[in-house]
Amino acid sequence: MNEHPIIFIDADEDDHEMFKQALSELALPYPVLVFSNGQTALNYLKATKEIPFLIISEISMPAMSGLELRQEIDQDPGLRKKCIPFVFMTHPVEVQLVEEAYELTIQGLFEKKATYAAWKAQLGAIIAYWTECHHPKRFTW
Repeated sequence: MNEHPIIFIDADEDDHEMFKQALSELALPYPVLVFSNGQTALNYLKATKEIPFLIISEISMPAMSGLELRQEIDQDPGLRKKCIPFVFMTHPVEVQLVEEAYELTIQGLFEKKATYAAWKAQLGAIIAYWTECHHPKRFTW
């Protein structure tokens, strides 16, 4: 199994379970870590030496939003140096949020699909893209 986890951040516990189930059904080699808000994810990212494969985050969450989390990552030289791909998966998608999110050097913003099958396919496509994509830290794995 790949030691670089996919981090999923969302306040909705049902989404946590759907995410885990979808990744299990997609038979991907990445461990999954889920967090309920940006602050707990940030605490983990600052405490670990491992470099996550990918961060998928909701925008609207209590304690620390996905936008605030991305700002914190960008402002922390150690976290920024890890070059962790960061995408938002949120609902609803509004023009203002899209503009604000892309000002934070994210790598994508996706609207959550309405059905489980469509959501699983969307996750599979996102992860397949990042599996094939080269970025600086992949050369050290």
